[in-house]
Amino acid sequence: IYGFAMIWEYFSMVFVRSALSVHFFPRLTFLYFLLYHIYFYSVPYGYFDVALIPLFLFMFHAMLYTILGLEAPNAARGVVNVECPREVYNRLSWHEPVAALPAEWTIFLPLNSRLSPLHDRVSDTPTNDANNNDRREDDGNVATG
Repeated sequence: IYGFAMIWEYFSMVFVRSALSVHFFPRLTFLYFLLYHIYFYSVPYGYFDVALIPLFLFMFHAMLYTILGLEAPNAARGVVNVECPREVYNRLSWHEPVAALPAEWTIFLPLNSRLSPLHDRVSDTPTNDANNNDRREDDGNVATG
C-alpha cells in the first residue's frame, strides 16, 4: 500500500500538470484507495493480497487516462509548455530565499494559484510593430495607428 501511495505521489509530481488532471487524478486515487480500505475493513478473512492486483490495475488505468486523456490535449493546445510547466500550483505564504531548493509539490497541499505565461500578460507600454506603427495593448485589445 505504501508503495502505491509513493507511485501516486511521484506520478503526480511528474505528470499531473494541467488543471483538469489536478482536479481528476487525486479524487480518483482517493476513491480507489477508499474502496480498497472498505474491503479490507469489512471482510474479516478476505483476499487482501489478491485485492491489491485490481487496485494496481485501476491505478494504472487512472494514470493512463490522466496522461492520454487530460495531459496530452492540454500539451497540444499549449496550456502546459516549457514556459508554463504547471497550470495550477501552491503559492506558499512564507518567504523562500532565491538560492534555496524549490518547494515540494504534492497532491496533498491545496492549490491556490493559477499560472499565466509571461507572453499572455497584458502590458501598457507602447511597442513598435514591423511597419513602425505605434500600438498600445490594453486588456488584450491591440490598437494600431
